[in-house]
Amino acid sequence: MNIKETKDLIKTTFKTQIETGVRFSIMLNSGPGLGKSQGAEQVAQELTREWGEEVAFLPYFLSTLEAPDVTGIKIPTKDKEGNPITVSTRAPWMPKTGAPKFGIVLFDEFRQSAHDVQKAAAEIFVSGGHGDSKLPITYFVLAASNREKDRSGVQRELAFITNRMMHINVTPDLNCWVDWAERIGIHYAAVAYAKSHPGDIFRDEIPDKPGPYATPRTLVKLSYLIGRLDMGAFTAASEGYLGEGVGTKFTAFLRVVDEQPKFEDIVAAPASIPVPTRPDASYAVMQMLAARVDGPTAAPVFQYLQRMGKEFQIAGLKATVRRSPVLMQTAEFGSWIRANKDIVLAANLISPVKK
Repeated sequence: MNIKETKDLIKTTFKTQIETGVRFSIMLNSGPGLGKSQGAEQVAQELTREWGEEVAFLPYFLSTLEAPDVTGIKIPTKDKEGNPITVSTRAPWMPKTGAPKFGIVLFDEFRQSAHDVQKAAAEIFVSGGHGDSKLPITYFVLAASNREKDRSGVQRELAFITNRMMHINVTPDLNCWVDWAERIGIHYAAVAYAKSHPGDIFRDEIPDKPGPYATPRTLVKLSYLIGRLDMGAFTAASEGYLGEGVGTKFTAFLRVVDEQPKFEDIVAAPASIPVPTRPDASYAVMQMLAARVDGPTAAPVFQYLQRMGKEFQIAGLKATVRRSPVLMQTAEFGSWIRANKDIVLAANLISPVKK
């Protein structure tokens, strides 16, 4: 399942848990850097908006914990009859007093943790608790892990734990990532590179050679450094995040981006500024326009965009609306939409009028 489908599954299962009182738990498996952890946090954010009530997100990296960190520390005491017993301190994954009514607890890097830690967590997936610590039914339990073939220190999974949760394999998906990246404003050059070189970023296998390698996570990290470093330092950072091969390609791609028409020039003369002919340059210009267009510049920007291939027109319109849906409500953008309904329909932004 891609990350969007996975998020929808988590939401439906969480709602079912609350409605039925039957506890569920889900293990997300994938290669590194594909958005499992961030997807889980996004579920909490999206349910907060949907329910109008905060849904807490409580992540715990099990690979950094010991068994007592999961179960709580055992303290010797006596029962009412004076018999020696032990009780556990409150587990750290329990919501604190005053915490939101609803929440998601994520045990990240689950299979990278030691077996005694996994064993300590096993009962939480069934009953939502361990010892004296027990989650309310309004808190959902997730786990996330890489796979054994990913060389990420993953331990063999214990069979009795496997049978206590739903296992979902999260697959890389360019379209899901682009939808997210454009909505939150990831640098247009990084989005353009992912679109024009998807095989570099969205691989389901990690390289055989040890060292840094490209994933959606490392591309996003690198994107925040664009324009903040000189080219020498950026090249080193690019290779340090994406690996030598892809890092060098991405740096070369940025040089191509720098050679393309500027936004202000396109707005001033949309009919005469040259249109790029290389696909990667076309992606870069389209993403740049979508990242900067506003109501007053909509007409010249889309006049220029219409000189590009139809796929870039549609992609540019989708990217624009993802970044700023309110643009569709401006008078200038509305005029352009009315004059170009064929492109708007092709982008699936409005439904055709039934006769």
